[in-house]
Amino acid sequence: MKCPEIPLCPRQRVRFVDSHLHLDASDSPLAVASARAAGVVLLACGVDRETSERVISFATGAPGTVEAFVGVHPSEAEKERDLSWFPQSLERARGAGEVGLDPTYSSTGEGSAQLVAFTAQLGAAERQGAPVQVHSRGAESQVLDVLGSFRTGPLLMHWLEREDVLPAVLQRGYYVSFSPALLYSKKLQRLARRCDPALTLVESDSPVSYGPLGGVHGPALVPSVAFRLAELWGLPPREVLAQTARNALRFLGGDSKG
Repeated sequence: MKCPEIPLCPRQRVRFVDSHLHLDASDSPLAVASARAAGVVLLACGVDRETSERVISFATGAPGTVEAFVGVHPSEAEKERDLSWFPQSLERARGAGEVGLDPTYSSTGEGSAQLVAFTAQLGAAERQGAPVQVHSRGAESQVLDVLGSFRTGPLLMHWLEREDVLPAVLQRGYYVSFSPALLYSKKLQRLARRCDPALTLVESDSPVSYGPLGGVHGPALVPSVAFRLAELWGLPPREVLAQTARNALRFLGGDSKG
């Protein structure tokens, strides 16, 4: 099943897209209202069944402003072993996310809850042609091996940090997103310099806060990420904002480059 077209009003001008955040905090209704007023699109991810249902509800109430991604995060895989709900939730959402592997939380080996959840969700995304947001911290090579067995919709490697896997990621046509950590992380800046602007997205990962930036968080930080990319690439900030917004809308559209 191909993803439906994004329900944007012809007069709605998308200023920027926050390609990865979580709308399960108490201030979410205000964040959604502010985004709608500013022409900002939020790609909101679940981490378990409850938060996935919540982002679907937000998206239903704010079409064209919130796009729901549903899934079981690696940190929740041990608790969310029953995934019978996932295919039906995915049918009501834009895509799958945040899904993936992370040895910080539990085993990612053969037969592990994380690996079983990851492959099951990728299988459902493949059947529906849905885009996928992937968490790969500490397991980047294993994640790429697993992804090679599936043909989902477009893939986003959320907050990728491994420079050595970037060539393989870009060769497959996967998107890479950068968070406000780009403003101070030298490693992320090196990675961003090597990234293809046509495969780059920007995100806040809200409600994650950033100590070096004074502990602030939220979608309002996303333009600053785009401005930093512009500096690293030697391009006009307005051009990078427009490029990353186009990339995000293409990511949502269902045409895979992978």
